[in-house]
Amino acid sequence: MEMSTIPNAWETASLLCKFLFYLGAASSLGGALSLLLYGDGRRQSVQRILLYQLIGGLLGFQAVLLNFLVQVGQINNSGIAGAFDWGMAQILLDTPLGDLSLYRLAAFALIIATSAAMLRQSHLLSAPPQLNFYKRNLVFHCLSFGLLLFSFRYGGHVSVLALSVQVVLAVHFTAFAIWIGALYPLYEFSNSTDTDRLQIVLKQFGDHAVFFVGALLVAGVILTLNLIHSPAELLTSPYGRTLSIKLLLVAALLGIAAINKLRLVPQLLASKGLQGFRKSLRVEVGVASVLLLVTAYFSTVVDPMNHM
Repeated sequence: MEMSTIPNAWETASLLCKFLFYLGAASSLGGALSLLLYGDGRRQSVQRILLYQLIGGLLGFQAVLLNFLVQVGQINNSGIAGAFDWGMAQILLDTPLGDLSLYRLAAFALIIATSAAMLRQSHLLSAPPQLNFYKRNLVFHCLSFGLLLFSFRYGGHVSVLALSVQVVLAVHFTAFAIWIGALYPLYEFSNSTDTDRLQIVLKQFGDHAVFFVGALLVAGVILTLNLIHSPAELLTSPYGRTLSIKLLLVAALLGIAAINKLRLVPQLLASKGLQGFRKSLRVEVGVASVLLLVTAYFSTVVDPMNHM
């Protein structure tokens, strides 16, 4: 008998928390890598990307904390007041959920501290930041992201599978974070008036994207094969249907990215070409946001273990 795929109030809150968690993780790694590889050096764009990382870290921290309280409340099943049952919270802190939450809180705390410190430093500099500035930023955000990856060992539908599958998840999540997290920085960099340099930078991003999007797809296929019994489940089970929607959204993102790389980036020297590229990025951000929501729903309401 199929479980309901309509989320209740607690599941809806948990779904929102996961969406913000994904957003915070992506803004951290995608933002830091974009500053190092594709940044235009303008003080304004540097500070906006650092602020993007800081806001992502704050949202992620609050999302993890709120999700823990949601789990407490869901177990108590006594309304919102049940989420603040300290006795139950202490019990859950000694479970894998507690370990997962603590690792993620530590990761986002490091993201917040790093982004705030780098943002303050950028305001104090009398000249545009040098290469070492971006490298330090990336190193600390990679450390934070490593903690987020490690936390998956304590929760989620892949945590019960083989270590090799967990490694594949880490590759999948990292590739996703780089791709999705770089969209806003690219939009910000497209404000540059140096269209020659912008065209070179975006071509570099397109070339790099071939590798991390390829890793995303290969890892996604391997994960799918480990989580469903047969292709028929893509149509016959709630989990499979949700996965099918996710695959369609990924295909849409790939289509938009291909248009950007093959048609819009070469047209950047024309003002209409730049406007078309920025519009395409806005659409890509919108599709990516829906994809994050579907992914959150995917792991909250229709966990694959419910039909295995």
